[in-house]
Amino acid sequence: MKLALRGKSKLGFVDGSCVKSMYKGALAEQWGKCNAIVLSWIGSTVSNELMPSIVYASNANKVWADFQERFDRSNLTRIYHLWTAIATLRQGTDSVTSYYLKMKDLWDELDIIAPLTSCDCEESRPSVELLKNIHLLQFLMELNESYGNIRSNVLAKRPVITVNEAYDIVTQEESQRTPEVTDTLNDPLTMLAGKGYEFKPKRIGLICDHCGYKGHLKENCYKIVGYPPDFKSKKKGQNSGGKTYVNSATSEENQVPMLPTQGNFFTEEQYKQLVNLLQKTTIDECFTNTTCIFTLMSNAGVSAQV
Repeated sequence: MKLALRGKSKLGFVDGSCVKSMYKGALAEQWGKCNAIVLSWIGSTVSNELMPSIVYASNANKVWADFQERFDRSNLTRIYHLWTAIATLRQGTDSVTSYYLKMKDLWDELDIIAPLTSCDCEESRPSVELLKNIHLLQFLMELNESYGNIRSNVLAKRPVITVNEAYDIVTQEESQRTPEVTDTLNDPLTMLAGKGYEFKPKRIGLICDHCGYKGHLKENCYKIVGYPPDFKSKKKGQNSGGKTYVNSATSEENQVPMLPTQGNFFTEEQYKQLVNLLQKTTIDECFTNTTCIFTLMSNAGVSAQV
């Protein structure tokens, strides 16, 4: 507030250095206008609960003095909180720039509340140099341990560098490390490993010519090669395609061993046809039955060796 009022040359209306009794005639009228402007600025800044204290006020200096008496806090208390904030500030996950700006804000506020001498005489130089060294140590102290080597190099420099120069050295080191971190974060395999996801390649574009379902081809279709024992249909109330297969069905009368045909099996109907043909014992029918057997095995996708 003081900074804004000083920029508008109106600070004297609140600190008591510009009073109405100093002006006569037209200047007194001009003073009243400026006083009203300052009151409106204060009213637009404070909370709504404090507005009744300003609405009926006629002097900006009295409003300012009233607020100062009610809300002004001890500078020592604020200094304590600032020192605590500086001592407990850590870089953590912040960038070096973000960490430095947070600390610099605390330094600037502390310098306003407890300003040191601005004299440039010989006696004041040790105090100024000590304050610069304190800022340097506070900045280096709470950097992450990954900057331990940089910290040691900065402390070993002679003459001692300023905190701004140390900040420039650390940010250059940070900029050299950033691409490695970015590449690691953008690596999809690293992201999946960090999140514990299981990578499963999707079979896109596969459509069975036999059943019309997606995700497999005709040579792997369950309706041809047979359903596995633990197969469960995704559709409620629907069995495994409406057919019973030799390799998945268990018959109470006949137990038929599975044939090692590389995943190609007979349906129950094809199996019965094969058994009936094999039961033909006449020599005249032998050649015909053999041809039919080969035809049946070919239709079932089974390779036969004679």
